[in-house]
Amino acid sequence: MNLTRFCSVVLDVLFGERHFCPACGRVGSAQAFCGECTARIPKVSSPACRVCGTPLRGRALAGSDAQEAQDAREARHVCTGCRLTRRYFECARAPAIYEGAAREHVHDLKYRARVEIVPALSRTMALCAIRHAMADWCDCVVAVPMHPDKLARRGFNQAELLARAVASLLGAPLIPGALSRREYTGTQTLLDRQNRRGNVLNAFVCDEPAAVAEARILLVDDVLTSGATADGCARALLRSGASGVSVLTFAVSVADMRDWNPV
Repeated sequence: MNLTRFCSVVLDVLFGERHFCPACGRVGSAQAFCGECTARIPKVSSPACRVCGTPLRGRALAGSDAQEAQDAREARHVCTGCRLTRRYFECARAPAIYEGAAREHVHDLKYRARVEIVPALSRTMALCAIRHAMADWCDCVVAVPMHPDKLARRGFNQAELLARAVASLLGAPLIPGALSRREYTGTQTLLDRQNRRGNVLNAFVCDEPAAVAEARILLVDDVLTSGATADGCARALLRSGASGVSVLTFAVSVADMRDWNPV
């Protein structure tokens, strides 16, 4: 993303048209959350896993030089789950922690069909992508697919809505229908990490191999929990010739293994 596009996104967020905040109904700006609602969203902060992007807890490193110790921490920040699991995606990032107001916003979209919240969510995600240099890195955007049976019941795929909006904000092409879900695994919400991964690793297929060949893919979804769904999608894309996959979501769960120890 060039400097002009970056400034355009930032200015749109800060000084856009007068409108109403999709969360509280008060006047906001540029199809974004108002200041008060933005402050209520729990933010991802350091230290975070450098692979899956989830906040970490653990013991500090010893070191006489504070900067040296900080550099060592940054290099070694990998959560237990990512150390024990083969990841097919290069990295995953999210601006929010999946709790409190962030969880409510996701539920508003997924379960209450409040699609008017998509612009605010996607702009928050786009700024996160810019901050982590994902916008410059990616060649195209792909949405995590939904099984046709589930799509028929819900009526829309929230990941596709977010991906379309994020792609527009970042000026990156969206590849619609790049992935499909061939196996219906049911909801993953109540499953533990191991069962989630076993359920979905082979559930996806790439339907547009020519479009993803040698491309760096930004995979978009609403929430990253264990990373199993993202791994399944990334695996399918890599097998079809993609050169790399990074993941962008609005929120990341901290309910699973998030401990770390220096190695």
